[in-house]
Amino acid sequence: MPTREPDTNRTRVRARARRNMVLLVWWAITILGLFALSIGGPWILVIPVGVIGILVASNTIAVVRQTGPEHSALEPGRLQRADRENDPVAVAASRAPRRGANDKARRQGTLSYGRGRLTFVVHGQQGRADRSGPPDQTGDQLILDAVPAELVLGMRPTWLRPTLDISDNDVHHVIDFSLPSDLGSGGVGSVVAAAWFDQLVERGAKIAPR
Repeated sequence: MPTREPDTNRTRVRARARRNMVLLVWWAITILGLFALSIGGPWILVIPVGVIGILVASNTIAVVRQTGPEHSALEPGRLQRADRENDPVAVAASRAPRRGANDKARRQGTLSYGRGRLTFVVHGQQGRADRSGPPDQTGDQLILDAVPAELVLGMRPTWLRPTLDISDNDVHHVIDFSLPSDLGSGGVGSVVAAAWFDQLVERGAKIAPR
């Protein structure tokens, strides 16, 4: 069998390591819950164990299908290469107008960097609530379009705050690379978001004073 080449993307390697750790912990919790039920534990555990089991299974499937945020993690120097070689990068993400916004305010789309500009495009008619006037019937809507020097970033993403916070002309954007059902949104999402944060700072983005 051919040997598998090592992954040279250090960001992705780190995110995958965290993903494996998170899945291991949640699988252990699920198995312990099933064991408790099998030896006569309270049946009230059936609902939480079932919900956790479904989430763990869906997260595992995402890993197998390589649809999690770790698989599109930025390699070091990726935005610099996008400028130098005219090689844009685009990843799936969601955007909300503020931290803690409900699911109705969250918009799925694509975060892109190319030609020296950061953009976020909302797919379909989701963006209608973010715009004044009639919705764009053609489909996709451009919500963010700016050069890094025009952007002000919030805190560097952490396990507890795994989103990329961006302000552009007093318009706030909270970019999340993980789905709401992602059990690894903190550990994995923070690694992915931090890579964007660091490289946007390298391209000229400012950091908001604390």
